Amino acid sequence: MTGYHGRTGVFELLVADEAIRGLIHRSAAEAEIRAAAIAGGMTLMREDGERLIEEGVTSAEEVMRVTRE
Repeated sequence: MTGYHGRTGVFELLVADEAIRGLIHRSAAEAEIRAAAIAGGMTLMREDGERLIEEGVTSAEEVMRVTRE
């Protein structure tokens, strides 16, 4: 009876499309892969947290505590 009942997740999902797979295949730097993912529409954890703030699910302080820029 312990754990995460009642908590809400903050998520970031990297979809490995052709562009991302190509970067991974050529051992691109993490920053380059991240930039390509963002350009392709990836939602960052902080952005997902901001959505939860707007919906009244959580506070800005909590989002800042659990995510990094």
